[in-house]
Amino acid sequence: MIDKNEVKRIYQLAHLKIQDDELEKMEEKFNKVLEFSSDILKVDTENIDMLEIVENHNSTLRDDVIMDSLDREEALKNATDREYGYFRLKKVIE
Repeated sequence: MIDKNEVKRIYQLAHLKIQDDELEKMEEKFNKVLEFSSDILKVDTENIDMLEIVENHNSTLRDDVIMDSLDREEALKNATDREYGYFRLKKVIE
């Protein structure tokens, strides 16, 4: 399970700020998600056929519309770190 220090670490990796009074609430939320995923992994699917395609799924498609993209400087104006005209990110995988 996740503790408050791990919540702080996750927020730091995501470059997000969290107030100390929010740590306990976020710890609970993270742990609920982990509990739910753990419960899903415990479900016996031994005799269940694998489903790759949902047959009755009606997805509305739209035509692609060509639009102007952001100017590079506009896109990078709030970047905390940049290099050679690109976002520069800290290593997040150890």
